[in-house]
Amino acid sequence: MKKSIKIPIIILSCFVGVCIVLGGIYGAFYLSGKNLFRGSLQNIDADNIEVDENEIIYKDKTYTLNKNIISMLFIGIDRDNINENEGYGENGQADSIFVMALDTKTGSVKILPISRETMVDVDIYSSTGIYTGVKNEQVCLSYAYGGTTQESCENVLKSVKRILYGININSYVAIELDGMAAITDKIGGVEVEALEDMNGFGFICTKGEKIKLYGKDAITYIQTRGEDLEANQRRMERQKQFLSAFASTSGNAIMKDYSNILTFYNTLSPYLSTNLSLSQITYVATNFIKADIGSSFEFMSIPGEHKKGDKYIEFYPDEDALLDAIVDIFYVAK
Repeated sequence: MKKSIKIPIIILSCFVGVCIVLGGIYGAFYLSGKNLFRGSLQNIDADNIEVDENEIIYKDKTYTLNKNIISMLFIGIDRDNINENEGYGENGQADSIFVMALDTKTGSVKILPISRETMVDVDIYSSTGIYTGVKNEQVCLSYAYGGTTQESCENVLKSVKRILYGININSYVAIELDGMAAITDKIGGVEVEALEDMNGFGFICTKGEKIKLYGKDAITYIQTRGEDLEANQRRMERQKQFLSAFASTSGNAIMKDYSNILTFYNTLSPYLSTNLSLSQITYVATNFIKADIGSSFEFMSIPGEHKKGDKYIEFYPDEDALLDAIVDIFYVAK
């Protein structure tokens, strides 16, 4: 073979070989991530639901677990320096809590907000890290009882699973509020129509006004709440609105330029804590891209009762509405 022909063939062969290796690595990560998510399927456990292996009977209908669902818990932390630990009982609170479920077959994304005021059994630890039992209190307080960020997140995850009757959620992503400010700036701001009049912390808006939120103003908009019984419910509506607009803006940016995935991740990474492995992140990112992450999410709403407790406002979700939402998200009718 002539040298002039042989060299390009060698180069092409090397290129193909590299592509095969990289494709194999990607494929291995993808399949590993898929198996890690699929390995934790678990039915709900409620008094008024019959369970038979992977089937349940609810309101006289039979359902099976949707094996195409991957779910994660997102936690917004109201403190700085998420990875610096202050000790048991002092690590801040889970200010915002959302469960995200992605159907990898249909591409649908459903978000279940969990009110921070929801009353649930929380694992309690002493200042020295000794487990002292459970206490029925706001789910947001579960984050405080961890000696490390990982322990705090796992404690929130455990409490949320109690609220959701033990459904299979084993992955979490926690982000401090400064991280949301940084990523909002990075994507060029988020535009919303103000849901209520607000005036505080240097931020002013009028209900119905179209505003573009940046940095600290974005945090003020999604974090501020009053003292009345419905204050947190109104704040959750603002959070849902903001997250929908954020998802659309950031998703469209990624669809235009996939390199923005790395850019956005690098912006968020100093403010993040997660138990997702690299293979799981690969699997989730791939499915988000296939699902067109610029599209809007479907938010579920859980009605319930707010009460004024001895220390703080308490929220008790309507049991039927909560079970309806869980079955709708995680199951398919036979």
